[in-house]
Amino acid sequence: MLKKKKCPFCKSFNIITLFQNFHKKDEKIYFECTSHNFQEKKWKPILFKCTSCTLVFSEYTNVNFQNNYKDVVDYEYLNQIKFKKQTFNLFLEKIKKYLNKTCTILEIGSFYGVLGKLLKPHVKEYTGLELSKHACAYSKKNFKLNIKNQSFVSYAKNSKKFDIIILTDVIEHVDYPFRLLSLIEKKLDKNGKLILSTFNFDSLFSRITGNNYPWIIPMHKYYFSTATLKNALNKSNLDIINIQNDTRIISIEYLLNKFSVLFPNLNFIFNFFLKFNFIKRISIKIDLNDLKIYIAKKTNF
Repeated sequence: MLKKKKCPFCKSFNIITLFQNFHKKDEKIYFECTSHNFQEKKWKPILFKCTSCTLVFSEYTNVNFQNNYKDVVDYEYLNQIKFKKQTFNLFLEKIKKYLNKTCTILEIGSFYGVLGKLLKPHVKEYTGLELSKHACAYSKKNFKLNIKNQSFVSYAKNSKKFDIIILTDVIEHVDYPFRLLSLIEKKLDKNGKLILSTFNFDSLFSRITGNNYPWIIPMHKYYFSTATLKNALNKSNLDIINIQNDTRIISIEYLLNKFSVLFPNLNFIFNFFLKFNFIKRISIKIDLNDLKIYIAKKTNF
């Protein structure tokens, strides 16, 4: 008899299959941030929805992903780092009013240190946590950042607290996001703030594209709407005080490479344009109103 599926958040057994995606059970999951491999194989995880709390989660919620990130080497990300800097500059402008020269910041999932480099001049102290050994070494060497190659659960055992904790495109990946939020609340100082970015799975773009929504990928385990994220934050004594669109800047080259994987019959068109070197220098701004920046404040009782 099959074990009945339980909601990871509210523990309800009122679970429905939202998207039934068929793939080989032993299909390899690629954990690089900018990997095209999952699109090349054209498979997506099975998604479930809790009808009690409306959280959407994947078939992999009971599979530990954390150790897989330790060996990630993302050369495509480094190739696109110029455009990542432009994206994070936009991000910085939207959160700058919460920063000052007396505040301490912890970034969970600092990856190659692009955001950390931008944040450091605006705050008293910056610390980053990153599981990827390669990304950790890169950000230390190239940006001289204080990066710890360890998980937040491990790091949270010390007594140090922070004014601001930041997670950009992290919460959808982690094995235990609700435990993570609870630990974050404990690591925030009085009146501390959590700033996180993720996609809003209840956005118009997500609803229109359905199972073809581009952020439905194997490494994403949790699919929050603003409502489900608010519920999770509230349970950890965190209240959303501001929501902003998270605008991205990508290169035309990267976009064409994505299209060539998604639409192989049109490869001849994409490959033609990719022959021109100037394409690599052109960027495009993407804002489909589905990627969000959430600022939450610690509630003090």
